[in-house]
Amino acid sequence: MVDDDAPRGGLSARLTLWTGIAGSFLTIVLTAWNAYTKTQIDRREAGLRDLELRLKERSAGLEEARERVERYKGVFGLFPDLVVADERKRNFTVSLIRLALTKDEAAQMFASLQASSDTGLRSLAQSTVTAIETEPIALLVAQMNADAQDARKRAVAELERRYSTSSQAITLTLHTYDADRIDRLSPSAVINGLYFLANTEPSAWDREQLALARTVVTRIEGRTPGAQTNTALAAFRALLQKVPTSR
Repeated sequence: MVDDDAPRGGLSARLTLWTGIAGSFLTIVLTAWNAYTKTQIDRREAGLRDLELRLKERSAGLEEARERVERYKGVFGLFPDLVVADERKRNFTVSLIRLALTKDEAAQMFASLQASSDTGLRSLAQSTVTAIETEPIALLVAQMNADAQDARKRAVAELERRYSTSSQAITLTLHTYDADRIDRLSPSAVINGLYFLANTEPSAWDREQLALARTVVTRIEGRTPGAQTNTALAAFRALLQKVPTSR
């Protein structure tokens, strides 16, 4: 007797098998397509983010350029006041320009004005350039009179390390002992300044500084100095003996 269900069972099994294979193949294709699509979307999103970042940077650059142009226009408008007869107004104008420009911009501008045919403007430019160059030194000299002991020590150490051969540092320190300024110095500042000067390079001194230094010594001696100040004075006098007098 022939079993009619056998062929039907075999066909059903084959259909099930091929359906499974087709489903698996379709799953693989869809997975690959989804991965490809996601990669493309991620790439486009990254491109859009990069574009947005570049646009922001360009916008910031344009804004900075506009701000710079406005500052330069304002500075240009102040130029006539650099040559007025009133010294206070000239100095005030220089301060305004310094506020409007960065340190490098101000240094470049006043350096270029040193070639001016106007004697007064040329002199003003030279003094301003000198002031800009000496600002780091002036800050350290001022810090020798700071309230905090650590700040005073750091200032003296930095001056000795970087500016022992600087004529500007010597001059600025000597002027802290001027008659109208010495009363503002703490005892520590008096000693700190003397120790820095005592550790400067003798060849960095000139005759004007040497004469000023002798005045400083006389002025301090007349204020009944204590033991530490006298020790610092002795070191300072020893340095002055080494300063060449031919300069």
